[in-house]
Amino acid sequence: MNDLENVLYAVLDARFQKYGREGIGLRFLLRAVLAYMRTMETNTLDVGCRTFALALGQHHSTVARLLRRLAQLSDGMVTKIADGRHRNADVYLIELPEQHRELARDLCWRQGKIHAIRAVFRVLGPTAALAYEAIERGRVSPTVKEIAQHARIGASTAERALAEMSALGMIHRDQDKRWQITHTANLTQLAQRLGADQDVAAQLTVHREQRRRWHDWLDRHSPSHQLTEADLYDPETDEYWPPPGLYTDSAALWTIPTAC
Repeated sequence: MNDLENVLYAVLDARFQKYGREGIGLRFLLRAVLAYMRTMETNTLDVGCRTFALALGQHHSTVARLLRRLAQLSDGMVTKIADGRHRNADVYLIELPEQHRELARDLCWRQGKIHAIRAVFRVLGPTAALAYEAIERGRVSPTVKEIAQHARIGASTAERALAEMSALGMIHRDQDKRWQITHTANLTQLAQRLGADQDVAAQLTVHREQRRRWHDWLDRHSPSHQLTEADLYDPETDEYWPPPGLYTDSAALWTIPTAC
């Protein structure tokens, strides 16, 4: 798992950067995939597009398109192995590409959680999420230039994101003008203050209604199958996977080995 994250940060982030806005979507989709793998302890991805749409704050059709692109551009890290049918989603296999194995194992994994789009960044935007991640994962407190470099975003974009997060009390700059996370800031409470939790709830409500209509259609065309309550609302299947950090700052879902 750590090797996959190493390849993401060292190889694929740089590749996706050249694809502009789509590239940012690919970067966070792959983060969501790896977060799902780590949480569920599986390398088989068999959840619906709406699950990742909720994790990313995107429309499910956008996620479907990005998943296809991710399979094309990830050097075999993400491979589709089965088509979705009826209530079952497409199935993807996640594995370390052969050509990157030596590099991945030579790199020192940086301890820390991997996130999709945390709720607060639905409001602040994905470039702010990348800048925050660059500070969070840094071995030392970074400068603006280093944040832009590590996040692979423009310097002016980084400056705007840092100014906005600083104004909200999420980060602060020390006497050497290096940025640090303000650990007393509660991202969950801040997301609620900015209305992001309402956005998440509204999206989940839409997904439930869409799924109900789809199941109704399937039931009409397959009378032998009777729906159960779990078909509609079971959070352990494909309806809703709460990505770590979406609602809470707790690390309870994570089991992460010690980094070097």
